[in-house]
Amino acid sequence: MRITYQDGKMYLSLTRSEAKQVHENEGRPVELDIGHLSMLHEDVSKCVVHYLRYVQMKKELSEWKEEEGNDS
Repeated sequence: MRITYQDGKMYLSLTRSEAKQVHENEGRPVELDIGHLSMLHEDVSKCVVHYLRYVQMKKELSEWKEEEGNDS
């Protein structure tokens, strides 16, 4: 199981056995291997950093466009 962020969206990728377990337990909590906790924490942290950069970039572009519009 991995969590990634790309182009403003967050993605979850599962192995075939993980996907099967989720499918078989649809609507119920699925136990995750606690050994993956460190990796998932790292994945989510990376997603947060990339998302915040994306949000900041959009904000700065919006402000720049606003300034350009006011200069006309």
